[in-house]
Amino acid sequence: MSLKFSLVHRKDMTKGAPADRKLYYGLTRVSSRLDLEKLCDAIASRSTASRGDIKLVLEGLIYEMCSKLTEGYSISLGSFGTFRITNGSKGVATPEEFNASMFNKGRITFSAGTMLRGALKDLKYEKMQVVTVEEQCDKEHVY
Repeated sequence: MSLKFSLVHRKDMTKGAPADRKLYYGLTRVSSRLDLEKLCDAIASRSTASRGDIKLVLEGLIYEMCSKLTEGYSISLGSFGTFRITNGSKGVATPEEFNASMFNKGRITFSAGTMLRGALKDLKYEKMQVVTVEEQCDKEHVY
C-alpha cells in the first residue's frame, strides 16, 4: 500500500527566496481512519484472542497510560515506542516569581521505536486523483 499525495503550489519559504517565488510541495493525506473496534477485529483475526479480550487489554493499557503519564512516568512499549508528557512555561526574572500556573498546556510526546521507524524505510507514494470543489483558498492546488 502507498501513501496518497497531492501537490500544492505555495510560497517559497527558503531563506533569501524572492517574495513572489512559489514552489510545488507534496502533501500526504490520511486515506482512512481505523477506530478501536476495527483495530480489535484486525488483531483478533491474527491471534487466538477474541475481539472483546483485545478491547479489554487495549482499554486497560489506555487507562494505565493516562494514570502513569500524569504521575510523571515515561512509558516505553519496547520497539513500538515511548510516550511522555512534555511542556514549557512562561519565563520569570526570579525563582520567587514562578508558580505552577505559568506552565503551558502539557502535550503527550511519542517517540517511535525501532519497529515503527522501520516501517518508514520502504514508504511508497501515489499521486491522488482529486475532484475539486470551488472554494476560497489562497493556495494553488495541482493534481
